[in-house]
Amino acid sequence: MYELGAGILPNSICVPLTATARAQALYFYPVLCGHYYCDSQYQVSRPCYENPLLLFVRSGSMALEYDGETYHAEKGDILLLDCDRPHTYRTESGAEFLYLHFDGSNAHDLVRAIAAESPVVQREENMLIGQRLYDMVQDYQKVGLGSEAEDSMRIYQLLTWLALPPRKLSRRDNPINQTVEYIREHVGNAITLRELADMAHLSACHYSHEFKRQTGFSPMEYVINTRLEKAKMLLLQTTMSVIDIAYEVGYESGGSLSNLFIKKVGCSPREYRRTNGIF
Repeated sequence: MYELGAGILPNSICVPLTATARAQALYFYPVLCGHYYCDSQYQVSRPCYENPLLLFVRSGSMALEYDGETYHAEKGDILLLDCDRPHTYRTESGAEFLYLHFDGSNAHDLVRAIAAESPVVQREENMLIGQRLYDMVQDYQKVGLGSEAEDSMRIYQLLTWLALPPRKLSRRDNPINQTVEYIREHVGNAITLRELADMAHLSACHYSHEFKRQTGFSPMEYVINTRLEKAKMLLLQTTMSVIDIAYEVGYESGGSLSNLFIKKVGCSPREYRRTNGIF
């Protein structure tokens, strides 16, 4: 277990991984991943690092100094660094982010090519990549590495999405991103497909199709997953009762939240807290 450094808040996750010699010779492979909650004291400053970095900002903002330039990354942005030269990245007033250090044949060349214009990447695919990173961190924390080919495919898919011709849209102009932010900020409210589609000024059918294309989930699947994420955070970081957490994330009873946990996580909320929490 890695000892987490200054500025990294409790319940952050850091997962070191050791790939086989075969994976290192033939595939892309993960080296280190995590899900960090950080205050304004968090900073990483290195002359170089041997493994490229993919980082998704879930909330807050970060500053990056790389190759003599200064960059700013906000919620929904991705940092992609080869890490082969001096670099510093830090939170500005606190941030939550997911990250993956990886390597493999041609990984460095591919990262340099994708990030040739800027190490801060703003694409429609960012939300989907962020969700995939979240799933990877959760999986690696629970069961470790999968098959060599499967782990390589997951990393290559992330890089392939980033290598696609850019379709840059500001989050302000992208109705799907607007509704994603609405879901995350109002997860305790009753949220309907019709409400989200109206907000995006699209038909329910068109909205559902476009949401799935950009995030990899249907709108209501995303609502459920967001409620589950917040419930997990509250179970780990507070002493709130299960029924109070259920109300907080939009359910009318503790039983509804328990059913969701058993279906999605494989255990009850209380078992999840007892196994993973600090209380």
